[in-house]
Amino acid sequence: LPCHAEGDPVPTTRCARDGGTPGDGDGRIVSRGDAGSYTCTATNKHGSARRSVYVTVECEWGAGVPWSC
Repeated sequence: LPCHAEGDPVPTTRCARDGGTPGDGDGRIVSRGDAGSYTCTATNKHGSARRSVYVTVECEWGAGVPWSC
């Protein structure tokens, strides 16, 4: 998931599935197994801020995957 934050100085950001490691932003096709809670963390010298979202994957569609909703 893209993670965007603004600040001064500009913060570094990372997005990770809760309990997992940060994604590499490879733009891969997602599946229902990717559903879950994700947290975006922005950090600079003044501290950190976090925002969590729950992602639901309703349809799978892509290379080698028949349309499935």
